[in-house]
This record gives sequence, structure tokens and C-alpha cells, in this order.
Amino acid sequence: MNETSNKKKKKKKGGFMGYIFGGRFFGSEIFLNNALLLGMIVLYAFIYVSNRYAFQQELREIEHLKKVRLDLRYDLLTRQSEFSDKSRQSNIEKYIKENNSELKTATQPPYSID
Repeated sequence: MNETSNKKKKKKKGGFMGYIFGGRFFGSEIFLNNALLLGMIVLYAFIYVSNRYAFQQELREIEHLKKVRLDLRYDLLTRQSEFSDKSRQSNIEKYIKENNSELKTATQPPYSID
């Protein structure tokens, strides 16, 4: 009787946490019967985490590219306005005068050949 009470005390001493962390759980029949299911759950969890990480990386890249696109658009608008300013007739005539070119503004209006 003394030996059976000692065995019960040893079992109770570890408790549930001792059963899990002591490694006895991995040798139990419940674990062995459901090992495939637990393996699949772990695999799916790993796939879920990796997909979420990849998705977050893609979102960061999209946000970065949106900012770059906006900067390029503003740069394009700036260049277009500079080109428009430089290509005005008054600015071209001023540039020709400053560089002492022999070009002159036409005094006759353009005409079409029929």
C-alpha cells in the first residue's frame, strides 16, 4: 500500500505542465494518433505567417512606388511648365536677340500653297 501511494504522489508532483514539458505527452497514444493532424496544423500556420509577411512586404513596396510615381509626376509637371515658358514666341525672340543671330521674325503672315 505504501508503494502505490508513492507512485500516485510522483504522478501528481509533475502535474499537467510536467506531463507536457517532461516529454511524456509526445509518447502518449493521443499524440501519436493525432501527430499527422498536428503536423498539418503547424504547416498551415507556417504557410499563413509566411504569406502574411510576403503580403506586408508587397504593400510596403506598393506604397513606396506610389510615392515615387507622385514625385515623378510633379517633376514632369515642372518640366512641362519650363518647356512651355521657354517655347513662347516672346522668349524665343528675346533669346535670338541676346545671341546676335541673323534670324528675324516674319513680317508676312504664313500662306498655304494650293
